[in-house]
Amino acid sequence: MMMEMVKREIRCGLVVAVALGTLSAGVANAQEGEEAVQDIQNVLLTFHLVEADGYTDDDPEISDVVTELRKIFNFQGYRLISKSLFNVGMYRSEYDTDPLRGRGSQRIVVQNSDVVLEVDASLRAAERSRIVRGTVKLTDITGFVRNTRRDLPPLLEITVNMRDGQKVVLGSAPRTADDPLLILVVTAKVDSGGGAQ
Repeated sequence: MMMEMVKREIRCGLVVAVALGTLSAGVANAQEGEEAVQDIQNVLLTFHLVEADGYTDDDPEISDVVTELRKIFNFQGYRLISKSLFNVGMYRSEYDTDPLRGRGSQRIVVQNSDVVLEVDASLRAAERSRIVRGTVKLTDITGFVRNTRRDLPPLLEITVNMRDGQKVVLGSAPRTADDPLLILVVTAKVDSGGGAQ
C-alpha cells in the first residue's frame, strides 16, 4: 500500500515536471514574442481639418474621411481646408503609469483666408504598446503673437486613444456663430524604430 502511494507520488511528480517544462517553454516563447514589440519611438500625426457646409462637390482628397463623417454628422458636403503632418518624438519619462511621452504642435493657415489655427498634441503610451493616448487641442491664434496667446480657450480639446493607422474623428468646433463648422480628424502612424509593426 505504501509502495503504491510512493509510485503514485513519483508519477504525479513526473507529470508536474513535464507540465512545468512545457509551461516554461511557453513562457519563454511568449517573452520572445513580447520583445518583438518595441517601445514607440515616434508618432507621425496627420490632421485633416474639414469644413462642413453646403458643399455639393466631392473632395477626392478626403473621400475616405467623408465616409466616416457622414456616419456622425448630417451635413450636405465637406471640403478639406487644411492637411497637416508632424512627427512627435517619444521620450522616456519618470512617470510609472505612462512612461513614454511626447509633444508637438503646428500652425495651420486656413486656405483662402487670414485665419491661423494651432493644433497641439500631447501624447502618452505604455511600454511595448501600439496604442497612443493623446490630448489634442485646436486653438484659433489669428492675430496673436506667441507669448500673448497662452490663455486662449481652445476651439476643441479632446483626449483619445489612437491605434496605429486608425482615423479618429476628434470632434467639431465653430469659430463663431457665423462661421462654418470645423471638424478635426487625425491619423496616427506609430513607429517603434525596430520595424515591428
